[in-house]
Amino acid sequence: MTALQIIPIIVSTMALGFSLYTHFKYDAKIKKQNTLINQFQLDKFKKETDSEKRAIIEANVVKGEKGKRIVKVYNKGKAIAKNVVVTFPGASNVFIMDYPASIDIRSQNSIDIQINASKISPETLTINFEWEDDLSLNNKDSQIIQV
Repeated sequence: MTALQIIPIIVSTMALGFSLYTHFKYDAKIKKQNTLINQFQLDKFKKETDSEKRAIIEANVVKGEKGKRIVKVYNKGKAIAKNVVVTFPGASNVFIMDYPASIDIRSQNSIDIQINASKISPETLTINFEWEDDLSLNNKDSQIIQV
């Protein structure tokens, strides 16, 4: 074999080697990206699933005449809030007229607690919530409302 015959074989071999190197390098990158995308989709699915199992409890106050107030405790989550207990720690000079015991609140529904505030009642009131949902059996939250 002469040099003129060997040069095309060497060039072809180098081109084949470079093509294989490039293929495997980008194949590894694509596999890494697919792994990241799959992990992202799994995390997103888990968050959506958790969101479907979570109840979120909050309260609003509706003012009435002569110091009457209705505290609306509502569930703005997507799951049923089970065994909801609402407490008013340190509620001095505020009379709780209508207080349900442990109760379940469906998604996007509420319960009403009627209270009477006097002129010497505090301007704000702390409300503690405890409930269970499909995600956790021991949920707690606290909120300060303006009476």
